[in-house]
Amino acid sequence: MYDKLFTKGKINGCVIPNRIVLAPMDDCLGQTSGEISQRGIEYYTRKAQGGCGLIIIGYVGVSSSKLGGVAMSGQTFLRNIEQRHAISNVAERIHDYGSRVFVQLNHPGRKTNPKFNDGYSPVSATALPTQLTERGFSVCHELSVAEIHEIEDDFANAAEHAYLAGIDGVELHCAHWYLLHQFISPVRNERTDEYGGSMENRCRIVIEIVKKIRTKVPKTYPVTVRMHFFDDEQFHYDLSIEDYVEIAKYFEKNGVDAIHFSIGTEDRTGAPDMKAGWRNKYYKIFKNALNIPIYGPNEVKTPEEAEAILEDDVYDYVVMGRPQSADPDWGKKAKAGHSEDIRPCLNCNFCVYHVTADQYQIRCSVNPTLGREIDALHPVSKGEGTVAVIGGGPAGIQAAMTLSDRGYKVVLFEAREELGGSLNLANKAPGKFRMDNLIRYYRHQVEKRPSIQVCLNAKIDENNLEEIKKLHPYAVILAAGGNQIIPKSIPGIEKGIPCNDILSGKKVIKDSEVVVVGGGMSGLETAEVLAEKGNKVTIVEMAPIVGNGIYFYNVRKTRRGLEEKGTVIKTSTALQEIKDGAVVVAPHNAAFISEAMKGVANIAGVADAVEEDEHKGPYEIKTDATVLALGVAQNMALEEKLETICDNVIAIGDCTKPGKIADATSAAYWRCRNL
Repeated sequence: MYDKLFTKGKINGCVIPNRIVLAPMDDCLGQTSGEISQRGIEYYTRKAQGGCGLIIIGYVGVSSSKLGGVAMSGQTFLRNIEQRHAISNVAERIHDYGSRVFVQLNHPGRKTNPKFNDGYSPVSATALPTQLTERGFSVCHELSVAEIHEIEDDFANAAEHAYLAGIDGVELHCAHWYLLHQFISPVRNERTDEYGGSMENRCRIVIEIVKKIRTKVPKTYPVTVRMHFFDDEQFHYDLSIEDYVEIAKYFEKNGVDAIHFSIGTEDRTGAPDMKAGWRNKYYKIFKNALNIPIYGPNEVKTPEEAEAILEDDVYDYVVMGRPQSADPDWGKKAKAGHSEDIRPCLNCNFCVYHVTADQYQIRCSVNPTLGREIDALHPVSKGEGTVAVIGGGPAGIQAAMTLSDRGYKVVLFEAREELGGSLNLANKAPGKFRMDNLIRYYRHQVEKRPSIQVCLNAKIDENNLEEIKKLHPYAVILAAGGNQIIPKSIPGIEKGIPCNDILSGKKVIKDSEVVVVGGGMSGLETAEVLAEKGNKVTIVEMAPIVGNGIYFYNVRKTRRGLEEKGTVIKTSTALQEIKDGAVVVAPHNAAFISEAMKGVANIAGVADAVEEDEHKGPYEIKTDATVLALGVAQNMALEEKLETICDNVIAIGDCTKPGKIADATSAAYWRCRNL
C-alpha cells in the first residue's frame, strides 16, 4: 500500500527512508540565546517518531542583529558552538528513528522586526520600506558589497555548524520575500551593481553562498534551495513562471542539489477551500525542466492524495507541514494502512496565526500536544471509575477520547441527534469541507473506543440530572457549549434571526436584502451561506476590521468572495435598533483589536481604512431580514447544580469562555489527561 510514498529517495549523498517531508515552519521554539530548546527538540523528535522521512527545521537564523538577522522571538540560530551542540541533540534523536534532518538557513532582510533585533534597522538589497514601516519602524538599510559578503559568510559558517552537528543537509530560504528572495526579485532589488539588474546578478548572492558552503562541507552534502513562484494567472508583480524556471535551472547548473518550491507568501497561502493537487501543472513545468529532485506543498492531506501525485510524477517528495502538525503520526498511520485514524488538518491556519500574529510557540486547533510534546512525555496514572461528559462538540469528544485512553469508562451525553456540536454548523459555509473530515474523524474515534458510551438526544440541564446521578461518576466534564448572544437592551432585538438558524437550515432566506450583525467567524460564514442563495447581504461590525482573531489571509479570501457577490461590509458600525424593514445603525469608534493584530491586518491588507462617514449619527439600512451573529457567551448555569451530585466537576470549552477550536481541544486534553 502506498508503494511510491514509502519508496526510499536520495538527495545528493543523503538517503531518505520515504517520500514524506516535514515543511519548515516558524515554531518559536528557540531560547533567547538562539539555541533550540528542549521543547523544540521534542517537537521535531515527535515527527520522526511518527514516520516522517525528512524533517526540515525551519527559520534557522545565520546573522547577528547588527546585520538585521532576527525576525521573531524564540528563533533558533546556528552561529556558534553552543547553538551547534544544542541542534546536534535534534539530529541524534531524529536519527534514532531512522529519519533524516535538514536545517533551513534564513535571513529575514526587510521582514526583520526591530522589536527583536536589538533596535538595529532591517537590511535588504535596496533601501525600501519594510513591512513594518507603517508601524513606526525605519526603512531598510541597503547592504554594501562588504556587508553582502559578510552575510554570505554567515550562511556558509551556519552550514558548517549544521554539518558538524550531524544535520544531514541545508536548505537556503530564497522564498517568501526574505532576504535572498529580495535579491532575486526585481520588485525588491533596484541595485545597479553586480548584485542587481540581470537574472544572473540578482541570483549572485545565492550562488556565492552555495560555493562558499561547498568549501566547508563534503561534496556529497546536500545543499538545497527553497524558492517560490507565483500563479501567473493571478499575480503579476514578481516574476513569471518562465522566469522562475530559468532561475531554477541556473541554480541547478551552479551546484544546488534539490529545489523546494512553494507559493505561500504574503499574498497566498493554504486557505480552507484549497484542494490537493491545485499546483500540479506548475510543479510539472519545473519537473520537466530540471534533473534534480523537486518537492513542495500541494495541499496534500491524505496518503491517497500523496500517492496519486507521486504516481503522476508531479514531484519527488511530498511536503506537509500543517497535516503533520495536526497528526505527527501521519506517516506511521499511513504505512500501517490506517488513514481513517489520521487526525485531519482543517487548513484553518491557526498554527501560522499563533506564531505570526501573537509571537507565541506553535499551536494547532485539533492537536493539543503540538508545541507541548515535552509535557506529554510525563506518565499519567490509569483512570478508574466512570466519567460523565456533557456535550458532544470538539471539547466533549476530545475529553471523552482522552479519558477513555486513560482507562476510564465514559458516558458522553449529547442533546442533539448527532455528535459534532458547533462543527455541524461551521461546515455549512462554502469551501468548509475539511470540517466534515474532522467530524468523521471524531465520530470514528468515539466508535472505535468500546469504553465510550454515547447517549444522543440526551439533553442534560439543571432540571434533569437523574441520568448523571445514576452513574455515580468519579467526575463530570461540562462541555455543553456557549449561548448565542442576544442583547435584550437593543430595541427590536426579538425580530432578529439567530445565525445558527441560518447555518443549520432551520431558516432559509432567498433573493432578499439581509443585514448580518457581527463580522466574526460566524457572521462571515453566515454571510457566505446567504450570498450563495442570491441574497444581497450587508455585514455590520462594531470593530474596525472583520474577522478579528481569525487568520488574516483567510479573512481576506473570504472578504474577496463576499464582495464579488455584492456583499457590503460596514465596519466601525454598531446596531442601534431593529425595525420592520430596516435596521438603525450608527458610527462606532471602539478599537478593540490587539496591537499585534492591527499590524498584521494592515500588512495583509484586510484592515478597513478609517474614512469620514457621511453619516454623523444614526441612520437606517433597508432590510428584509436581520441575522444576529454576535458570538456566544459562557453557559455555566449547570455547573452549580452538578456540584451538588459530584465533587469533581470540570467545565471546559465555550461554556466557560468562548474561544477557538484550539482552546476547546487543548483544555479538554490537558484537564482530562491530568484528572
